[in-house]
Amino acid sequence: MGLYHYRAFDAAGQTVAGAVEAENPAALEHRLRKAGIWLLEAREGAPARPAALGRTTVKRMELIGFFVQMSLLLRAGITLPRALERLAEDFRNERLGRVVAALHEQVTTGVPLHQAMEAQPRVFPSQTVALVHAGEISGKLPEAFESLSAHYQWLDQLVSDIRQALIYPVMVLGASLLLVVGLFTFVVPRFVELLVGLSLQIPLLTRLVISASNVLLRGWPVLLALALGLPAGLKLALRSPAFACGFDRALLRLPVFGPLIAMFALSRFTNNLGLLYGAGIPLLRGLAICRDLVGNRAVAQALDEVRQGVAEGAPLSRCLGRYDFFPATLVTMIASGETSGRLDFSLRSVSDYYNTIIPRRIKMIFAILDPVVMVSLISVVGCVALAVILPILQLWQAR
Repeated sequence: MGLYHYRAFDAAGQTVAGAVEAENPAALEHRLRKAGIWLLEAREGAPARPAALGRTTVKRMELIGFFVQMSLLLRAGITLPRALERLAEDFRNERLGRVVAALHEQVTTGVPLHQAMEAQPRVFPSQTVALVHAGEISGKLPEAFESLSAHYQWLDQLVSDIRQALIYPVMVLGASLLLVVGLFTFVVPRFVELLVGLSLQIPLLTRLVISASNVLLRGWPVLLALALGLPAGLKLALRSPAFACGFDRALLRLPVFGPLIAMFALSRFTNNLGLLYGAGIPLLRGLAICRDLVGNRAVAQALDEVRQGVAEGAPLSRCLGRYDFFPATLVTMIASGETSGRLDFSLRSVSDYYNTIIPRRIKMIFAILDPVVMVSLISVVGCVALAVILPILQLWQAR
């Protein structure tokens, strides 16, 4: 199968150009005729190198609109170059307009759409490019855009739910930190000045609070350096593959948050592999793409070994079952899909389950986190208040 650059005219009599993979010119002409395009000339050759747009980024909602409109236009029988040209006009005053205009320019000069997208990784990640490529090969480009729009809509809803759930805990936590800093830097030092002139045996709780205040007052440069240096040091250490893999493995073992992180990784894995495999991408290629999309290096390393096992002829379910990362339910569903010949359906079913359970788990975690933050704040304030009251009570009893 080769790549053919063609010129043709559509039902409106307008000349269009593009590039399509086909076995021979006759197959190309037949495919274009089915799309309502009449071939004028075709030549086989390598496409030109796509041009990149630097650091251009696009909001998720803009991409969703692009995918939805592309699906609708292509289903209506409009050719790919014409659809891109129309959307470039519609998005002219937005950042997406530059991106779509660049795609249209490349496609009309013979570059396949997936290669034009690949030149803009900040806008179109590898999963998006692979799915579009599969749609081009299989002739199901509208379906590929429809799948992408559904996936991005779920992702946008999930991010919105997380942000909404974070608003109250972040506000309470911020207020708590300000209150604690105020107590230990202003209230406690003034109280210490009063105790200096009194010959009292200071209670243990009061001494602990005073020590904490001294640490905060005198050691704030060290604490600030640690607050700034630890993230930078961690980021530097994560460049080491071995450390990064161990760190991500430790994240999976965290209480409460570890299972949630694992669910995110498994949701990405099953959803992306289901989309790619259902669109005609070979299983080994799909596994290679998914290992960069799961968001956890420990799971990605396991997928490398799973891919090697599948390449050697072992079933996917058996390879996944060797690792604790993949629950027995997931392995059973995939084994069922392999037996029935509907692996993509099984993967999407597992993905739908995770897509449903993840928002619920997030809401449950933050519902528990809110009272924990409040109780912690009350405990700190109560300890400081008690540390102030105890010496006063001793002084009163001494009289």
